Amino acid sequence: MKLRSFMILSALSFGGFAFLSWQSVQLPYSMPEAATQGKQVWQAYNCISCHTVFGNGGYNGEDMTHIVSKRSSKELLNFFANPPVMRPNHKLLHPKVSPEEAQNLVQYFNYIDKIPTLGWPPKARKSGEST
Repeated sequence: MKLRSFMILSALSFGGFAFLSWQSVQLPYSMPEAATQGKQVWQAYNCISCHTVFGNGGYNGEDMTHIVSKRSSKELLNFFANPPVMRPNHKLLHPKVSPEEAQNLVQYFNYIDKIPTLGWPPKARKSGEST
């Protein structure tokens, strides 16, 4: 009797766990096709090696999590069309992308800007400033 109760309770617990895990990975709304293609451009050009999204990535470039809140789509498209010299070496140009790839990147940035980040990235503080 105890073994049967244990098995039933274990099966129900596992089923509940599996269901809740499946529910938690579902996006609240689907990612638009252009944003998906923008993410693929982001990955193809290895942008994460210099830039950060949601706290992951390199720190040479700007955090791109909320870049569309700081710069307009037109500014971003112009940036991708006329890439500047990259810091810190001042020898290489920022990778140039096609107009379609640039538009898809901007759509990707628009998508990730709408994801609640609970205050990420943190505000910059001056040296010696207390929290």
